Amino acid sequence: MGRYTIYGDLSARESLTLATVLHIKGVAVDFVEQTASLALALASRAGREEGPYLRTPEGFVLADLHSILEFVERVHPDPRLVPTSPVRRACARLLEDWLELWLPQWPRRSWGSLSRLGAHLSTTGFLLGPHPSRADWILAGWLETEVLVHGPARSHLAREAPRLVSLGEDLLALEASVGEVTDDVIPISLLGILEEIASDYHAYLVRNHQALKDREERVEVDLGLGLRALPVQPVAEVRRIDLGREIGGLDRAIRRRVIEVLEPVGAWHALTLPPALEEMESSDPRSL
Repeated sequence: MGRYTIYGDLSARESLTLATVLHIKGVAVDFVEQTASLALALASRAGREEGPYLRTPEGFVLADLHSILEFVERVHPDPRLVPTSPVRRACARLLEDWLELWLPQWPRRSWGSLSRLGAHLSTTGFLLGPHPSRADWILAGWLETEVLVHGPARSHLAREAPRLVSLGEDLLALEASVGEVTDDVIPISLLGILEEIASDYHAYLVRNHQALKDREERVEVDLGLGLRALPVQPVAEVRRIDLGREIGGLDRAIRRRVIEVLEPVGAWHALTLPPALEEMESSDPRSL
């Protein structure tokens, strides 16, 4: 059987995240540095202008990190990196969207978040407890490529949140020994992180939803640093819709369990909003 090929830049967080996830899955992969000429050809095949790209052994070219990781999880389910129990899965999805679409974009707000994440991880080991999930690899990819590469940031985290400094190495050292979790509980300390997601990112999602509805290009939010105009993110609306629909499609009793976790911390309202635009009925961000 052929091998997978990643086209990207290992100094970029999305490429590094993809490479490390494939590594922990035990998937044979080649890496090709993405050039301008390659990017043009890959974009025409994948239907997306930005990498990284993944070429499958069958010759298909995939783009968009989230979509690629979902594909990898379906095709190579062992070891499982996305929880299957409803509460843990919903929390994992919330964390992934926050880590991928929000936290790296607003670094001035990130220092407090990183301190809280470090305190949480020092207690639990990983984001959802003693065993890592895909969200941990997304967090590590950002830390390794955009945070820890800066000397002052690494020194600050080494003092204030040392668990974040070692997270990437700890994940790589796991090899294929990722544990399977059979219960459906989350660490108590994660509730504070979910509350922050709701107060910042989900507040943005509500305004992003309205801006898309009004066909505006900017969203005005106050994150404690004064009113700021932030860009509209159609992909954030798509991901919000997908997660809301996934939870909404659960059996009533199971859905109630998820809501009992998310509602008290405020991380529920944004997920119940309807699609902002009719064309967003598709969950494919390339259609936006």
